Amino acid sequence: MFQYDFVEVQIQSSFKTGPTASFDRSVEIIKERAAEGWELQQLVAVPNEKTGAFSIQKYVIIFKKKINEE
Repeated sequence: MFQYDFVEVQIQSSFKTGPTASFDRSVEIIKERAAEGWELQQLVAVPNEKTGAFSIQKYVIIFKKKINEE
């Protein structure tokens, strides 16, 4: 049996953060969770429903971890 975890990373793009700040944060989260034993399943780019499919609103990172069955 597996346990799943869903982590949302909001898109933050400005002159101060830079164009890849949100993706860079996603990479940090993936590395942190991997060190905790989580396996990356998928990174989903969620589109902004108001502006269309070419505008990303957030990333959802999906992790999986095996749990002990007793």
